[in-house]
Amino acid sequence: MDRNMPGGFETVVSRILPPRYRTIQNWVLQLAIVFVCLFFTGLNTTHGYVTLGLSADRMSKIFGFADDGSYLQAAQNLIANGRSTPEWAWVLNLWPPGMVWLDGLVVRLSPWPFGVTIALVTTLVWSIPLALLTRPFMNSAKNAGIVVAAELLILATSPFQSWMFDEGLFYADGLAAALFLTGLLLIVNRARSEAPFPIWLRDGIFAGVSFAASIYLRASYQLIPWVLAVVAALLWILVLVRRKRSTGRSGLISQAVMLSVAFIGILMLMQPYASYNLETKGRLAFVTTEDLVYQHTWENPRTDKIPQWMLDGGSTIGCDLDPTTCATVHREEAGGKVPSSAELRTDLIRAIVEHPFKFAGNRISFVTRQWFVDERDSYSHVQTNFNTGPITYSASSNLNPPQGILYLGLFVLSLISAVLLAARGRWSLLIVPLIAAALLAPFAIVHVEARYLIPLKLMGLIAPLLVMTILFDRRTRHRSVD
Repeated sequence: MDRNMPGGFETVVSRILPPRYRTIQNWVLQLAIVFVCLFFTGLNTTHGYVTLGLSADRMSKIFGFADDGSYLQAAQNLIANGRSTPEWAWVLNLWPPGMVWLDGLVVRLSPWPFGVTIALVTTLVWSIPLALLTRPFMNSAKNAGIVVAAELLILATSPFQSWMFDEGLFYADGLAAALFLTGLLLIVNRARSEAPFPIWLRDGIFAGVSFAASIYLRASYQLIPWVLAVVAALLWILVLVRRKRSTGRSGLISQAVMLSVAFIGILMLMQPYASYNLETKGRLAFVTTEDLVYQHTWENPRTDKIPQWMLDGGSTIGCDLDPTTCATVHREEAGGKVPSSAELRTDLIRAIVEHPFKFAGNRISFVTRQWFVDERDSYSHVQTNFNTGPITYSASSNLNPPQGILYLGLFVLSLISAVLLAARGRWSLLIVPLIAAALLAPFAIVHVEARYLIPLKLMGLIAPLLVMTILFDRRTRHRSVD
């Protein structure tokens, strides 16, 4: 029986199991898959260098002052004092508050062990983008089997089985990446198909919520709302240009409204914490790392004591580009004249302008190296005794080229496909290459870590959706011609 003929397999399936139930069924399937990935040996599964059943107090001692330990200890301080005290204010200066708040809620309210609850939250959050990603392909039992097999292979790669599902489970990167991917998929899936105007509005709201939540967890996503604003403004200009033409204008308006609503939603959700910062700290920004960044760029890799993981990420770009200015900066510091952040920034800009090719080679080399490094051992290998400690670190250069090549290919394919579809009228998909550029932009001066590239790698996962849309458009055009 032809699956595509009236009365065929798909029609029978849709009668037995309506689309909304198949959507729920797929979400439950994704929930189960992530649950098994995180609890593969039970509720006390080992992740990185802790077991999920350890108490929050024990975990905070093991984590120390790494990201996960800083979040957890700041959360415990917040619970104990009912407010953020000065000795822990540095945590909320370096990172957005999302993970501190989440850890605090878990410690305060959860009836389960801290690690188990964080893993359950991760399971729930990650099931959503995976359901959005796979749902368009789940139209038959055969396709579902192929999709699940491919998904399991993807989930076995290092971005998941390291910083998101294993050693970095208690970092903010995994949850932030899931929320980022959710927002991106909501816009991409809506841009792929027609729908009533309220559906465009709904997905714009949900996308804004997802992106805002990702910013509350990781400041690296803070340029995304401005990408949405730029593309939305472009769409409104196109609407005005085509005001005398009815063809395709309604689609442009729907896309413009979706992106505008997402942008406004992000600003509204960020406003409370921005206002709190303005009132208590005299700033709107979620983090204050700018001064540290410029100081790091002018550290001398030959004389200063710099952690290996920062050297591996290219933190000393100023001294790498311009050793003469580097020596001058250090000579002034030794003489008691400490350059301001503005002066260091000016020196860095001058070094980049004077050595553009050296700058490009420097940045490409570090981004490439970190892209192809297996994230689990990107800058350290951790050894510890669960009961007594201590944690020891040793540098590693464990490379994983096949996974890097896979994600690079998918990433490039997603960019090309998005541009092609935008040229055919799905203008909202321009956010794909522009978000990629926004995520890459900080690497011009900031040191690069493998986990910082996770969002870019995940953008490659939308490539099959975009390619399927291109093929569908091609078949539709051929049918209309026939």
